[in-house]
Amino acid sequence: MIVKKIGKLILIVILLLAFIYSIYWLWQRQPKPAQIKQETTNQVQTPKPQKAGFVQVPKDSQILSSGKIEISGKVDSEAYIVVVSNSTSAIGRSEKSGEFKIPIELARGLNLLDIQVFNNNLSAIGSEQKTVYVAESEPLPQNWEVYAGSVKSILDNLITLTTSTGEKSVKKETKTNLILPSPILSKKPAPAPDESIRIGDFAIALGEVKDEILNAQDLEIIRENKPQITRKISIAKILTVAKAGKFSAKDTEANKILDFTLGKNSTVIKNGQSAKDTDIQKDSNAIIVYQDEDDERLADFVYLL
Repeated sequence: MIVKKIGKLILIVILLLAFIYSIYWLWQRQPKPAQIKQETTNQVQTPKPQKAGFVQVPKDSQILSSGKIEISGKVDSEAYIVVVSNSTSAIGRSEKSGEFKIPIELARGLNLLDIQVFNNNLSAIGSEQKTVYVAESEPLPQNWEVYAGSVKSILDNLITLTTSTGEKSVKKETKTNLILPSPILSKKPAPAPDESIRIGDFAIALGEVKDEILNAQDLEIIRENKPQITRKISIAKILTVAKAGKFSAKDTEANKILDFTLGKNSTVIKNGQSAKDTDIQKDSNAIIVYQDEDDERLADFVYLL
């Protein structure tokens, strides 16, 4: 009797082990997810972004009494600083401490500034936009600021502008000096001043800011030839020496060859010092600021590295 019980127990154990083994056998034959192959090659590191607020002078919306200023501030490390605007351009290099001062002469009136930062590997790591205004004749009150941008909406006497640094509000008052575009010749009666401000117009407002609303003392509306930055930046390798004011370079980002023309106002810098056209030599690296003009790429600034 005992032998029979032991035999049954052994049989149960054998069957249980067989069942467990069959489950393990089936599991082993299930398709397994493909393993991700680890990269063994060196990966390209993304450039560390520059913290915002690195430009200390000028302030955004600031009104200046003179166009001759120094754009100054501090970046996280030694870098190249490129300034382009709707009127001029400049390039400089920060100190080892990160501090920089770049002399520039801005045009009278509105100046839209785009300040770009490039590290020692010439990778873009940051940018800031500024809107400043240089008084055209008599100095303006020190508490005045400038707002400039495209008209997004109009609600009674409150105008919302889309600017390079976000949306801003302008209040038009009865005493506001409103400067409208010259009317196109037409037999139709001229619209009332309020009706002459349209969505999409470019507005330049000067006045005192209270509660983040600029109370416009002067409000200029521009419909044609709106202010904009047309200058472009190219990180390039020089392919040909400059001959008769012309040279070629390969834009490293766009990976294409560009032909440049040097004008009488073009500036060439080498090792931080003023240089000549003949210093533009093959295989040199350069930061080039240019603008398209009369089917040519007119170089404003050639900063040789």
